[in-house]
Parts: sequence; structure tokens; C-alpha cells
Amino acid sequence: MRKPARTHAERVSASSRARREREKQNLRETILKAAGAIFLQQGYEQFSLRKVAEQIGYSATTLYLYFKDKDELLFALACEGLERFCAALDAAEASSEDPIQQIEAIGRAYIAFGLAHPAHYRLMFMQRGDFLIKPLPGSDQLTIEAFGTLGRSVRRAMDLGAIRQADPVATANVLWAGVHGIVSLALTIPHLESDQVNAMVETYFQLTWEGLLARR
Repeated sequence: MRKPARTHAERVSASSRARREREKQNLRETILKAAGAIFLQQGYEQFSLRKVAEQIGYSATTLYLYFKDKDELLFALACEGLERFCAALDAAEASSEDPIQQIEAIGRAYIAFGLAHPAHYRLMFMQRGDFLIKPLPGSDQLTIEAFGTLGRSVRRAMDLGAIRQADPVATANVLWAGVHGIVSLALTIPHLESDQVNAMVETYFQLTWEGLLARR
């Protein structure tokens, strides 16, 4: 049985709701973009919803309709970054079946994300690390549990005998510490040139494989 055609008034109402939803989503994205820029420039302590509102030409009252305080806004920004971050790591994990190439691809994707998205990276891993142990919105899953690519690849490499046997969690954490250290140095030391950062990256992977493959 065919549904009755909607009346003109119903079509107008549906179109209006869709338009308002698009406008709401667009404003939310504008708020997050401005929040990232202000956070990167001024840090957590100086950050405020009022400054974000001034940046985008809205009242602070409008922003409070979207976020109850600056921590909720910054957590939303962190979750936005996490979504992109996880997508990059997942793509790296899927780029090869070889466990060695897989681990290196994940490490390089990690570094590339951190350098390309400094506001998200600083927020997630340098200034508000507590966000990593908060549940994701609408979920019981902790934020940090959303990216397990490196741990999976390390376990797989050990299971296949591609790298020496050790505590897989500790090994993954050491690899994580290395790439985190490179990104952190690059973001906090102004005089580091890109060629110096690139040299650190290549040396890191060279030394990593010399250590992990030494006892194959």
C-alpha cells in the first residue's frame, strides 16, 4: 500500500527541519575549528568558550547551547581528532600483510598525524591525557581503547616470529613512546627543522628494527 503523498505544509516543515539540522552541524564544526586554533595558540589555561564565541562572531550563550563548559568542548575536539587518528592508523594497519611493514606504517602514520594536527595531538597526548581514559560519547568504551592497532600488530609479529619474543604490551608501549617523543619534540622545540625531524624518524626506525630483529 502506497503511503499518502505529503502535503505542501509537511514538505516545507521537513525541509525546514533538515535546514536547521545542517545549520546546527555547520556551527558545531565552526566552533570546533575555532576551538582548535585558540587552544593551539593559548593552551588550556587561557582557553575559554568566550574567546571561541568572539572568534566566530557568536555570543557565549549560543556556545553554551552546544557545550556546557570548556572541558566538554575540548573533549569533543579530542574525540574529533581521535576519529581521524584512528582512521589513519587503521589505514596503515591495512596497508600491508607483512608484520614488520605494518608496524612501521603505523608508526609513520602516528607521526604524520601528530605533525599535521598539532592542536588535536597536544590536547590528546600532551595537555589533557586524562581525556584518554574517559568514555567515548554514548559508549562505555574508553577513548584510549579506540585505537589498538599497534598492540595488535606487535602481537601478530611476535606470533609469527617476525620479532623477538617479549612482553607485547611493554613492546608496544616502548614503540609508542618513541613516536610520541618525536612528535612532542617537533611540536615544542621551535628551532627543529623538518629535515632534523625526518632524520630522527629514520634513525628511530633503524634503531627499532636493529633491536627488535636482533634475536630472530
